[in-house]
Amino acid sequence: MMTCDSMPMPFRYVDSLEQKQHIALFYDDPEYARLIEFRFIKNGLLNGEQCVYGTEEDSGSIVLKFLNYGIPLHYFKTGKLRVIQIHERHGDRDEIFKKCKDDLQTILYGLFPPYRIVSRIVANVSTIEGISAELELENSAQFHFEDFCGSIMCPYDISMIEKTKRKQWLEEIRLSHDACIYAPKFGHGGVFCTC
Repeated sequence: MMTCDSMPMPFRYVDSLEQKQHIALFYDDPEYARLIEFRFIKNGLLNGEQCVYGTEEDSGSIVLKFLNYGIPLHYFKTGKLRVIQIHERHGDRDEIFKKCKDDLQTILYGLFPPYRIVSRIVANVSTIEGISAELELENSAQFHFEDFCGSIMCPYDISMIEKTKRKQWLEEIRLSHDACIYAPKFGHGGVFCTC
């Protein structure tokens, strides 16, 4: 695992992105993960990229957190940054997958390249059905990633991933991304390239 004394490796990696990437963000500390996600978005905005932040949290509270982080309101007013609430879906894997494709269309609607997205499409990955649907979406995104015109960061709270096969799920997620950021607690972490 790579670390840096002056700046944690996850921040250094996010700051160094020059080409589109499909990134998994594995974390234990949600606030540390949010700092990494917000930095990824802020860097995109500073590069003139359109950005979308998808979350299961209330979108209004996330906008306030972005403002407190230092993202100016004009990015929201001009549509350069959109926050979209991802709703929890229920049912079997196929039902969840079908319903989540609607959320995916909402995220992609009106995006012009280049862009950055922070989102996971399936809000609840604590069930076998949920993580299975999410993995199908991740594999599809990676398979068609050449057609995407931007970078995607997919956040995963490790404690919320289905427990009976967690190790297997983590490996499958890792294999469906170009890079994985592991951010266990503030100031620590590493980046692993899978390509």
